[in-house]
Amino acid sequence: MQLAQRIAQWWQDFSASHTLIAEMAKFSGLSFLVAALQYLLLTFLPVLLFETTGWGAVPAQFLHVSLGPIDTYVFDYPVTGDALGGLSYFVAFVLMLVISQGVNFPLQRNVTFKSKGNVWFQLSWYVVALVLITMACSLLMSLYVPILREYVDPAIYNILVTVINGGVQLVIYFPVFKIIFPAAKDVEQVEEPELVDA
Repeated sequence: MQLAQRIAQWWQDFSASHTLIAEMAKFSGLSFLVAALQYLLLTFLPVLLFETTGWGAVPAQFLHVSLGPIDTYVFDYPVTGDALGGLSYFVAFVLMLVISQGVNFPLQRNVTFKSKGNVWFQLSWYVVALVLITMACSLLMSLYVPILREYVDPAIYNILVTVINGGVQLVIYFPVFKIIFPAAKDVEQVEEPELVDA
């Protein structure tokens, strides 16, 4: 028990003197846990929806983009004849995103950044950031996923998609979360400005 207490005390001292590094470590650790949840969900949800609905035969290709040699969709899930395409995979992707971000929001807000700001305001900006970042990552995915589908086994495919997408989001989300989830002391300074004597 003493070892655990010493480690906890060391982490508390380290966090107090190296706040940014401690936040990045907690953010990364929690993000990897959420990525594992995403991987698990993408392992069974696409198969479940493919086998129980006819959605795998319906293409899910939204927001067409044509820029020079790039001719794709932001959300590009064509019919593939298996669980990795069509509307069934797109719906599985959206469900995975909603579930995993429903876990991620309170973890990052309360554990990583210890923010005490207005939760509804933060949730609103979180959703806006989530939609914009998801669209950017989906556009990126539409460029490399067809290659992975062609050459990689489905089990490895899901791992690679999770790692690449998660890695990109890891780099983008941390600075965005620093803005959305101000530290409790920053919120207090904004809400209670010091009075200046005239």
